[in-house]
Formats: sequence, C-alpha cells, structure tokens
Amino acid sequence: MELYPLGVRRDGSYYTRIEWATHTESDPTFWVVNLIRDDTERNGGTWGANTKGPASVVLSFFGETQTIRRIRIFRNVGLDISVLEELAKTIDLYISNTDEPRKLRRKEDRIDEVPWTFLKRVEMEKAEGWQEIVLDEPVEARFVRMDLLENFGTPIPWTETSEIKIYP
Repeated sequence: MELYPLGVRRDGSYYTRIEWATHTESDPTFWVVNLIRDDTERNGGTWGANTKGPASVVLSFFGETQTIRRIRIFRNVGLDISVLEELAKTIDLYISNTDEPRKLRRKEDRIDEVPWTFLKRVEMEKAEGWQEIVLDEPVEARFVRMDLLENFGTPIPWTETSEIKIYP
C-alpha cells in the first residue's frame, strides 16, 4: 500500500480549504465550494460568480505553510445553456504567509485590507478542461488568493471556472 504525505491527495495536489469568497450562490451548480470538489461535469462543479468580475476567493492549507510549484484550474461553465464566454478570461493569483487573511470573515470585508504578494496574472484559454500554470520558481504560502478578473465578453454577468488544484 502506497502512503501519501499528510495533506496531499493521491494525484499529488494539496488539500485546501475555502476561507472566504466575495461571491457564492445557494445553487450548488454555482457554489464556491465546487472549487475544492472533484466534480467537473456540466450542471455541477462550477464556481459561477454572479459578476463579470472581479470575484475573489481565499484558500488555505488548514493552517499549514506549503511550497507551491504549479496550479491547475479546471475551466468549466455550469449549465447546458452556459456559453464559453462566461469562463474567466483573466485570473490573478496572490499568496500570503501571514495570518492576516483570517481577518476576512463577513461579506462586507474587503480583500485588499490585508497584505498580499502578487504571484502571477494568468490569461486563460477559452475552452473547457484543465489549464496548468507553472510558477517561475517555487513559493511558500499559507494562503492562496484567486481573483477572476473578467469573462470573455458575454453580456451575462457571470464569470466562471471550476476546480483549482495546487501542487508542490
């Protein structure tokens, strides 16, 4: 039997926890918790933020600091009637090594009121499926912030993506 380090899935990605998000929905098809679930099917699995952008989410490693080398994001739109233009076109990634992001608790809290280190701006492909982001060098992080900045230009106020996996 093969054993994996504590906090690492079989695919090598870290287990993460959602600490805070600017947008979430009661409909599970668009629920922010889909970012950390293994559900990438249409009619489920999408984090659809009811905005053209920006929409932010903060992930943690259950209080641990982890080394990050690459990130995979599953591009998905939730419903059969959804179009690829609703996908996030541009995503900014940030990290924090302090406990400051723990201050984010309520809907009224502002994500820029805590310090962040900008990691990378990612131009996403307009297609469903996985897109891999390889960092220029490994970084240490306690928290990861992902901002969906804009969609591909649909008049519908949705910016969507799906699962995010973070790897050592």
